[in-house]
Amino acid sequence: MPFWMRGSVVNGSVSALAVLACAALSGCAQPGSEALGQSDSPIIGGQLDTADKGVVSLLKQAQGGYYPACSGTLLTQNLVLTAHHCVAELSSADGASVDCSTTQFQNQGLASKMLISIEANVGTDKLNPFKVAQVWVPPGDNSVCGRDIALLLLSGSGVPAGAATPIEPSLTRELSPNEVFAAIGFGLQSPTDQTGATAGHRMSVSNAKVYCEGTACNSDMVKSTEFIADSPVCSGDSGGPALDKDGRVSGVTSRGDDKCTIAIYSSVSAWRDFIVEKTFAAATSGHYNPPAWAGVPPAGFDPGVVPTAGSSGAAGGGNTSAGGSNAAAGSTATGGADPVTVVGGGPGSGGTSSVSPTIDPLGLSCNGNCPGSYKCWAASSKPPGICVPECSAADTTCPAGYSCDTALAACIQPSKSTELRQSSGCSISLASTTENAGGLWLGLGLVGFAWRKRQAKRAANGMRRNRKPAG
Repeated sequence: MPFWMRGSVVNGSVSALAVLACAALSGCAQPGSEALGQSDSPIIGGQLDTADKGVVSLLKQAQGGYYPACSGTLLTQNLVLTAHHCVAELSSADGASVDCSTTQFQNQGLASKMLISIEANVGTDKLNPFKVAQVWVPPGDNSVCGRDIALLLLSGSGVPAGAATPIEPSLTRELSPNEVFAAIGFGLQSPTDQTGATAGHRMSVSNAKVYCEGTACNSDMVKSTEFIADSPVCSGDSGGPALDKDGRVSGVTSRGDDKCTIAIYSSVSAWRDFIVEKTFAAATSGHYNPPAWAGVPPAGFDPGVVPTAGSSGAAGGGNTSAGGSNAAAGSTATGGADPVTVVGGGPGSGGTSSVSPTIDPLGLSCNGNCPGSYKCWAASSKPPGICVPECSAADTTCPAGYSCDTALAACIQPSKSTELRQSSGCSISLASTTENAGGLWLGLGLVGFAWRKRQAKRAANGMRRNRKPAG
């Protein structure tokens, strides 16, 4: 059961006033350090990951070379799972913000302008990247929300088995609320990085946590094929995996807030049929036996396996399957494409970066926790309230219509009571009545998400395609 507190919060601790207010409510639990739902070690601040070589960087061509635009996961030796927006533009005016009712994918990029790198530090580990031969996206409409997933077919047999081990997808189980997972990606290590200088390094955190899944989030911004999580992904982490306790890919990073503290993921199990179909197509293209997790091959399936010396011909992918793919002629453990110049993501490179969709928690309906660093505030001092950003005496910057209450360390709506009421669809409108200043409400539970449309005010060159370990 959620607990409710009134008062200020500093670094995850609750003031004495908050504890007293909490005690006044029946069934109120003692607050803990996780009340804010914030990650202590963001991918922003995550650990360099040199072990999970199945998590790869998607490089896209730019003037002067290539830059680390997104992340992805090697499902088999020649098949990479990533986000749809990593390979296609968005229809929004700034190319970054997303309105789930209108924003669509458009202008899909050319496979010939994309490469895959298995380096932990892109461009510095001296491993040549691998060419992308084809881009696959799910059939259906071009809506961004709920459909942000794509697959990349690599040229030939892809990445040699000795160079990187594929990671098995979780095709039958979704992550549950409060379930902890690992987030990995190659994105920015600071939300203030405007040049991409901190991108291009495989970073990971192991304590990301699911808030809610699909329709249980009660939000137009989270579709039935998605979940939202406390996960410190940033620009460039898009397409990267959420790995469950068994090390399987359960989610694909889709979009996050501009502070790089929360993220919406595409659920892998929701796209089982699409992934399995393309896995068999990839096996045919690479001439290897498909991994066991793909199940029974379709009738007439024949990948034309080409045996190699010392090999039974059984190849495949997945970190729980035996074997690996056969290396194609001319492919080596150091890469399958010619050496490239990386123009972004290297230390101090000052290179370019991609743009990722962002979400804004401002105005989110809350009865307890808010995502990331946002706080749950109600003018009436009683839940429900709305999510508001932090502020301080040193930085009183607040959104329009809000002012900084330094005692609460949050941006509030002065002299107004925000009563949330449901409008058409699942969006939330605000009805305001004059009342005294309210309080901040924190809880271990998170009930009812209501996302307000993000204002498209950021220029494309001021945003990133997804944040780094991150997403």
